[in-house]
Amino acid sequence: MYSKVYNGTRQIVVAHENLKKPPSAAQWLFFIFLPKLPMFVLALPFIALMRLLRPLVWIRLIPVYERIGHGLGNTEMYLLERRAGLDTSKTIDIFYPDRPWKCNRQMIKMWQKVIPLYDWVYWIAWADLEIPGYGPHHYIPVHNDRDVRGLSNDTPPPVSFSRQEEDRGARLLRDMGIPAGSPTVCFHGRDAAYQEALAPNNDYSHYDFRDVDINTYIPAIKALVSRGYYCIRMGNVVKKPFLWQNPHVIDYATSRWRSDFADMYLISRCHFYIGNSCGVDAMAVFFRKPRVVLNMIPIKLTDVWAPSNLFIFKKLWSIQEKRFLTFKEIMNSGVGYYLKDILYKQHGLEAVNNTPEEVVDVIVEKDERMRGSWKTNDEYEELQRRFWALYTPDRLNQVFKARVGSKYLLQNQDLLD
Repeated sequence: MYSKVYNGTRQIVVAHENLKKPPSAAQWLFFIFLPKLPMFVLALPFIALMRLLRPLVWIRLIPVYERIGHGLGNTEMYLLERRAGLDTSKTIDIFYPDRPWKCNRQMIKMWQKVIPLYDWVYWIAWADLEIPGYGPHHYIPVHNDRDVRGLSNDTPPPVSFSRQEEDRGARLLRDMGIPAGSPTVCFHGRDAAYQEALAPNNDYSHYDFRDVDINTYIPAIKALVSRGYYCIRMGNVVKKPFLWQNPHVIDYATSRWRSDFADMYLISRCHFYIGNSCGVDAMAVFFRKPRVVLNMIPIKLTDVWAPSNLFIFKKLWSIQEKRFLTFKEIMNSGVGYYLKDILYKQHGLEAVNNTPEEVVDVIVEKDERMRGSWKTNDEYEELQRRFWALYTPDRLNQVFKARVGSKYLLQNQDLLD
């Protein structure tokens, strides 16, 4: 969706890439463009002025995307890159909320605390993107939402909750039965339900290879409960309930407590976060929460720059050769970047989810690292060295500070050869 334009603002046009039946030219004209023609006409004087003034005043229009991952990630990367001097353009940058806004409203409230957002600018940006020569007036961070230089490692979250929001969050935790000061872990597993509910006419099945069964996490959640945690299953619309019931486990995604505010507040207050690389994870990144990322795929899009991140990966099974690809094969062949299910199918590859045992091992390791009780050894460190030696700096990966689950590498060290 974002590859055809500078920043994805032309959503009204390019979002149709994922439609099950893309509109014809006539349908686009009569049902998409013409209903918005009055707004297009009204925007033209602003566009003409903006372009005429550019030699004197350079104006850029910057969206806060409605998708939580890019809405948080891209916007913060803009702020980090400006602060670090990576974007030195002498510009007047005007922010606006992207449309259609169907995702988290609390995100908008948070950003409005540090950047002004103008809803009406959306129409100027949309109209400008319909006219050739729009490029200089639209901006995307150098690396989209990826913090490849680790700029966020030494900075606090860009926004905090107000006193009133903190009081609301404290009431929420009490209502959920979580005593004040109790350690919490938020966990999430991607499935297709949210995308299907958000855009029922779109086809997102090409992302199915990223999905997981949340109930394969039950043994790990049991281990965390035995260690004193309250565990909160995150999500908005989900396919399955979490099937293990315990007073220390809240299936928040299917509960009466679910709200846009609670989504962000609960993650902001958790001890650490468990995810598998989807939009919800961006909240944990935003609030600088230590993360365990399970079933990570593709391997080259791992957030390698964050020292508090602990990962394990989906393995790739070669159907023809009846074996798993090695990590080196994945990284050197381009497979490590594949973001569509059809690419794996074309190459006869099947993504294999982490086992419940692998999940338990890495989550226990994270807990013990957080407590300061984890004991590494020379073998574990050598396996880490061998794994990270497979990476070379590129446009998406330049700082390598994360770690892979120790026992996961030990049990799969043949994939390091």
